[in-house]
Formats: sequence, C-alpha cells, structure tokens
Amino acid sequence: MRKASRVLAAAVATGVLALAGCSGAQQTPKTDGGQTTPAPVPAKTVELNFSFPIAVGGAVQKNVEAMVNDFNTANPTIKVTPSFAGNYQETMTKVQAAKPEIAVLQATDVFTLTDTDIIVPIDEYIAADKDGQAYMSDLLPAFMANSKLNGKTWSVPFQRSTVVLYYNKDLFKAAGLDPEKPPTNWQQLVEYGKKLTKPDGSQWGVEIPSDGNPSWTFSSFFYEAGAKPVNDLGTEVAFNSPEITSAMDFIVGLSKTDKVMPTGVLKWNDLPNDFVAGKAAMIYHTTGTIGAVKAKMDPAKIGVAALPAGKQAGSPTGGGNLYILKSTKEKQDAAWKFVRFMTDTERVAKWSVDTGYIPYRKSATETSTWKEAVKAFPGYGTAAGAMKDAAGEIASHSNQQVLKALGDQLQAIIGGTKETKPALDQAQKDAEAILKQFKK
Repeated sequence: MRKASRVLAAAVATGVLALAGCSGAQQTPKTDGGQTTPAPVPAKTVELNFSFPIAVGGAVQKNVEAMVNDFNTANPTIKVTPSFAGNYQETMTKVQAAKPEIAVLQATDVFTLTDTDIIVPIDEYIAADKDGQAYMSDLLPAFMANSKLNGKTWSVPFQRSTVVLYYNKDLFKAAGLDPEKPPTNWQQLVEYGKKLTKPDGSQWGVEIPSDGNPSWTFSSFFYEAGAKPVNDLGTEVAFNSPEITSAMDFIVGLSKTDKVMPTGVLKWNDLPNDFVAGKAAMIYHTTGTIGAVKAKMDPAKIGVAALPAGKQAGSPTGGGNLYILKSTKEKQDAAWKFVRFMTDTERVAKWSVDTGYIPYRKSATETSTWKEAVKAFPGYGTAAGAMKDAAGEIASHSNQQVLKALGDQLQAIIGGTKETKPALDQAQKDAEAILKQFKK
C-alpha cells in the first residue's frame, strides 16, 4: 500500500508540472526568506530593416554588415537586419516599394523622398539628444548641403565622397613628370595626358567614367567652369548654359582633339582596374575607391590629388546619407539610436580608413586611427582636403528623372551621336517639362 501511495503521489506531481508547462505558467525563484519574486520579463525586441547600396569596389558590404552586427551586440533589444539593395538607383526603387525603417540613399534624393512623404525629419531627435547640437556642428557643412530642405533636416552623411584625381607615380616618372606634382589645371591635364599616352593605345593619359549617368563626374567640370546647374529650390535647371557647354566641349576634346583619353563610353567599374593595370595613368573617380585600389596596388605608387581646376576649383559631393523612414514611434526612436551608433566619431574614422569614404565628422580627423592612416598613406588626407572646394550635387525634384534627361544627352555627346549644343538644349527642354509641376 505504501508503495502504491508513493507511485500515486509521484503521478499527481508529474501531472501538476505538466499542466503548468502546458498553461505557460513560469516557476518563480524563491528568496532566502521564502518569498517569491516575479520572473524577469524579457524586453521586447524592436526589429528594423536597413537597406543600403554600394557604388564602389572592395569589401564595403562586409564593412557595413560588421558595423550592424556590432550595433546588434551592443543593443540586445534592437535587431537590425541589413540588406544590400544594389546601386543607388536600384536601392531607391526598392525602398519606395518595401519601405524599410532605415536606408542609405543619395543625399540628392531628399526632394523625391519628401515629395512622396516617406521619411521623417530628424530635428526633434537632435533637439532631444543631449549632444545633438554638438553632433550636428561636427558634420562637414558641404555634406549637409543636400540634407536640409524647407527648414528641416532630413538625413545625416554616411558613405560620402567627392571626385578626386588618381595618378600612377611610376608612370609619371617614366614620362619624365614629377610624381609629387600632379596637374593643377585643365591645361596641365592635357599636357600631362599627352606625355602619358602611348600611340598604340596600351596606355592612356586620363580616363573619365561616362557610362550609366555621367552627370556626377562631369559636374566637377561644370562647377570648375563656373556653372550652377540647378537653383536652390530644385525647380529650375541651366543644363544648356555657356559654362556647361564649354565644359562638355573640353571633355569631348580630351578624346577627339587632344587624344589623351579613349573615345566612346568608359565604364565606371572598369576605371579602377585600368588604373591598377597601368592602362590609365590618371583617372577621375570617387574617394570611395581608395580602399579597393590600395588592396590591389602598391600604395607607394598611388597618387591622389584634388581635381585640376578650370576657371575655379570644384568637385561635387557624392554618396549616400542615412534616412529614417516613417513607421511607429518605437521604431523611429530605435532607428535614431542606430544612426547615432553608425556615425560615432571613432566608427567614422575606421570606416573612412577601411573604404576611402571621406570622414564626414570633423572630430574623426582628430582620432589616432585617422592620423596614423594619413601618415602611412597621405592620399587619405588629400582626399579629405579636397572638401574645401566641394559643392553640393545636382539635386532637384524628380531628381532621378531629371538626371536621366541630362545623362541621356551626355551619353549622346560622348558617344558621338550628337553635338554638344543641340544635346544640351534637349536636356534642358526635357528637364523643364519634368519640373514644370513644381514651379509655383
């Protein structure tokens, strides 16, 4: 009987535990005094989707994903899922359709993003942040030029760059040129280019990318010629101005007249490879290419210089900003925390050294990480120094459509199917038709 009782008691106890498990009840730990305390309730995880583009070579995607992993580790109640979405245009299309909580998009997309009402201004977050004003004043003004609109701040810099001149120091020496004295103006660019070009086409003096939409790289010549392609409101363009016309004539002349650059369209992704292989002695490209070039070529052979000036010095800023998209307040708050993490001073310095993107926070250039990198490879400092002459990108309402209208005609000019003036007149006409709805 005693044995049967023990079996029955055990069965009852087992049943009670089973019922507790099925009902979701939790055991609570006992204190030393025999009292029970509530079991800790796990904090709710806020999940954020983060879309980002890549427009340069190298290991940029891995750099971004590593930073996101660091954030997730440091913030266990927030989970950010990164998603590489292609180039900037592809990313913009996907973001408009999927609406992730955070995205890296071109700074110039601010007009379209506000017109479609899918992003939130960050001014309230800046005001509530104890270091908000100091943080904003630490961001380079040139990179903030496309971040503000209608009295509000819509984004902060992230993967930002400008156009610089890369030149091969060994090829300079072989051509009898001083490897520490790159060309400083358009005339010298042609003179150096002729000395660096081989008649058999195995080596060109200079290459400038012109596939896709070349308006970004070409706009450096527009600014150097004294042009203002778009007004501050993004509602009027001056694509057929005398300044832009003369700039395009100069670019075309590098191939047709001076014969220091290959004819036809040159692909953006090919130029760094041509430079590394010695097929191009000089190339125009983004500072964001520094990391990829350094990984394939002896850094001692790489020269980085500010662009040769026309009537004035100039280069467009470029790259992407961090935007917070409309969602719940909880997610937007978490997104701001992510933005601040990704743009931390030390993190900006390391990001810039790893990729070649310009340190967009002034304080990042004061870190030992940055200073040691510049000491080892002065080109980093040259790229950052080019920001003194940088101007904002061409930006307007319906920006992608307007840039396509311009880019299509620039392609026709470079491809030799149209003369400069009629092509730019057509770009002007097409852009005005697109922007007509935004004029008040």
